[in-house]
Amino acid sequence: MYSLHSSGTTAYKLPNPQFKHLQQHYMTIFELSSIYAAELVQMDNTVDIWLRCCIDKTYFHSEQYQHANSTRLNHLVCIEQYVDANANFSYRAQPEHMVSRHFYAYVDFYCVHIFRGAPQMLVYSGYRHVDMHDDLVEDKGHHHYGFQDIRVLQHMCTKVTGFDGKVYFVDEREVMEKRLRDNLTRK
Repeated sequence: MYSLHSSGTTAYKLPNPQFKHLQQHYMTIFELSSIYAAELVQMDNTVDIWLRCCIDKTYFHSEQYQHANSTRLNHLVCIEQYVDANANFSYRAQPEHMVSRHFYAYVDFYCVHIFRGAPQMLVYSGYRHVDMHDDLVEDKGHHHYGFQDIRVLQHMCTKVTGFDGKVYFVDEREVMEKRLRDNLTRK
């Protein structure tokens, strides 16, 4: 069950970079041929902003929900998406092979946008570059921004700073245990 929460929805006109990210999202999801397809160029550039998202009794927060003195609210999430494992090859050389992959992102906001006459519940977030070290996820900095359907949200994460000053992401216990077990069976 999905629900969005706010202290009142806010109509928000997307700036050009965010509008382009929204066009790219719909182009991918609906398999449109070009970002210049008429329905993408002519679509509404306003969304209704929501500050929190509730999925199965878990509240996911956003950066816009954070208060200046807030230290307890977290907007770091793990996202699961299917990607083409052969994306670096020509489709003539390697067939499409979709695999599940986890990404880490900071949620800027949640929103509802009407596309093709239907409401779309979306999350706008900044993806992170990560590197795996002995089953630890090291944050290597900002990667890119983008929209996704809220169904890609998996779980909340937190970050810790190691003695060496590096930042690591901490997943739920079950996720970290599974990653460790999978790594041990490969060795």
